[in-house]
Amino acid sequence: MKNLHYDYKFSDIINSIKKCNIKKKDIVYVSGNLSSFGYCETKNINKIPELFFKALIEVIKKEGTIIVPSHTFFLANTKRIFNIKLSKSISGSFSNYILKQKNVVRQEHPFSSSAAVGKKAKYICSNNTKSVYGLGSPFDRMIKLNAKFLSLGMPINLNCSQVHHAELMMNVPYRYNKKFSHRIKKNNKTYKKDFNMFVLKEQHLKIKRNKNKKIIENFTKKEKIFRSKLGNNFIYSYNLKKFYEINMKLFKKDIFCWVGKKLI
Repeated sequence: MKNLHYDYKFSDIINSIKKCNIKKKDIVYVSGNLSSFGYCETKNINKIPELFFKALIEVIKKEGTIIVPSHTFFLANTKRIFNIKLSKSISGSFSNYILKQKNVVRQEHPFSSSAAVGKKAKYICSNNTKSVYGLGSPFDRMIKLNAKFLSLGMPINLNCSQVHHAELMMNVPYRYNKKFSHRIKKNNKTYKKDFNMFVLKEQHLKIKRNKNKKIIENFTKKEKIFRSKLGNNFIYSYNLKKFYEINMKLFKKDIFCWVGKKLI
């Protein structure tokens, strides 16, 4: 009988997470693509998100917290209700696994929410601002808690949406808070509420961006991005607070650093 090949196993996930400077009691924002690592030792691919969850818990323990993006952009420009408990996330299998946990807390935002489990979940993802970013948002609270970002199988420059929090705080000239109303279902109650999305101004929708080149180059000159091999790919991590503070200084020097060039 032919031996089945696999690229990584459960213990490899744990070791890779530890090598990325993730420790006991850490608050970790997790995003990425689990399929990029190749074949896992488990026979059931549907169990892979669970393995990553268990591996993270093994490292951060019960005192830690896991946060994920739980976006539902498909609800934009529709009359479909955002069900905080049941609306499926487009942010990947790990995100949807977290949403199925009994103790999950999900941000009340119909298009671009975050969800969390663990000790600080309620603080991070409840009673937030009506915006995705800014004061009172999950990102604001993660930064205050000195959280770390863990990118699974995606280079940082392609997976650092937290930069938009710094853009909002700096009031960049090429974005604005677009206001809208949408229906929400929470605890068996349905109601309509106002929200914001921090979007590009119409005249800049087709601008060619530099994929965070300046932002990442500037950050790596001052702080370390941890990288660890897992299967056919890598996982990456950095400190969210340091990322934010360094980005704020860069935006003060170059308000167009995210774009890569000055816009008229």
